[in-house]
Amino acid sequence: MKSGNNPGIAVLMNVVPPAMMPVDGINHVELRYNGTTIRLDPEWIGEGFPADVRILLNKARNPEQRGTMVVTARRMSPGAVELLTEHRLSWADAAGHAEITPDSGIYISRQKPKPIPRRMLTGMNWSPSAKRVVEYILSRQISAVSPAPTPWSSIDRISLIAEATGISPSSVAKVLLMLDNEGYTSKFGPERGPTSWRELPQRGRLLSDWAAWYKRSTHSEEGAELHVLSREPRDWQRYLSQGLTTTPWAVSGWLGASALAPFTTSVPDMIVYVPDKDFESSIERLTRHDDMTVVDRGGRVHLRSAPRFTFEFDRHIDGLPVASPVRVYADLVRSGGRALEAAEHLREIAIGF
Repeated sequence: MKSGNNPGIAVLMNVVPPAMMPVDGINHVELRYNGTTIRLDPEWIGEGFPADVRILLNKARNPEQRGTMVVTARRMSPGAVELLTEHRLSWADAAGHAEITPDSGIYISRQKPKPIPRRMLTGMNWSPSAKRVVEYILSRQISAVSPAPTPWSSIDRISLIAEATGISPSSVAKVLLMLDNEGYTSKFGPERGPTSWRELPQRGRLLSDWAAWYKRSTHSEEGAELHVLSREPRDWQRYLSQGLTTTPWAVSGWLGASALAPFTTSVPDMIVYVPDKDFESSIERLTRHDDMTVVDRGGRVHLRSAPRFTFEFDRHIDGLPVASPVRVYADLVRSGGRALEAAEHLREIAIGF
């Protein structure tokens, strides 16, 4: 969100009945009901995942909030709603859903939502450059030591990010400025020079928002579906080790999550990343094995290309190269369904924010 602008204001103005004459103030909304003024204080948590609610629950309440706090987000997930209900917190989202119970005793519920456009909630342009830069920043927040991550709040200098991601310094600077304007990052010191630096106070919100954009975006990477006769992940790993002897690779999805933060004994498939430039040759090498063939859909092994920098954050667990927890988390969110539960478990155990 832009500095000084709380998207939760727009969310509340959208869900409150016009008959209550809502008026937007500075970081709050006032209602009129039976001659009484009711104040609602929106607390914006970003995308609306359960982890976003937990971050809020662990924070002290803003002393400037004098009315009923209403937790607001782009779209509250069922797990987030369950947490909010458990803690008796009012909430509303940009999809138009709401359950608001002010201290005055009235009850506001929107079951037939009227969504508001996403562009009213953010000025962030999730370009391909922004995708790479944000993934790099988030991955740098986690220590390479698993399973106890040590978050690191500082952000690398523009030149280092540009060198690692292959994005021009000017484009990196534009992305960082957007992050500043949205409140994800904070800049300290002089405007320019070696004594200025940035930190990431809103890393949890940034992770949720980036993962949600990652889910909605089309697959920009190259991909191939590989059918494997064996249902055993250990066999899949062995085929990859034999076929990609000189090519960096890392697993993600269900198998990556199982290595980083075991959640289930059933691993239906796996995602395997190889560097962009090695994608075509990797298909050729892997399909030399009699048990691996390219299919149009439904393969147990999903081969994907990835920028070179993503492999800098790999970690080896029992001989298995696993992608950054940030990439594994985003792939689980993109899968949806039962994978969302595994994603929240991974986030709590292997990411920590």
